[in-house]
Amino acid sequence: MEFLFGLWTFAPEFKAKLAVLLVLAQVFITIWCYTQLSRVRMAAAKAGEITPDIYTAVGDAEPEHIRVFTRLLANQFEAPVLFFAIVITGLAVGVTSWITILLGSLFIVFRILHAREMAGEHVVMRRRKIFIRSMQCISLMAFELAFSALMFLEV
Repeated sequence: MEFLFGLWTFAPEFKAKLAVLLVLAQVFITIWCYTQLSRVRMAAAKAGEITPDIYTAVGDAEPEHIRVFTRLLANQFEAPVLFFAIVITGLAVGVTSWITILLGSLFIVFRILHAREMAGEHVVMRRRKIFIRSMQCISLMAFELAFSALMFLEV
């Protein structure tokens, strides 16, 4: 039982630092996606495929090969928001466990794989499997946060 309790109490400062680094890792994934989108938009503009005026309003005016990157960036403001909420909530109320760090690390790995797949070969079914794994991590993190809050949060 002592070992299980250690999942919440062992090295709290180090655990908090790792949690912050996981949040920053997702931020850097998002920045990478911005650079990929900028790269393909600039290449398309130089090739004469698009003109800057297509960006005066949001829409589907971009060619398909650019819209993939627009969608890649939009993805960074969907599931990762749940990740941020779970990690930051756990830190704020002091119930972050090593389970959160492990699942959060896996989530980041899956987000990197997902972004690289979408920006690379873009095999939709492979990307879907990666996405499902990342959502499984988020789901387990949410359950773990709920358990931790019920068991360890002092009000």
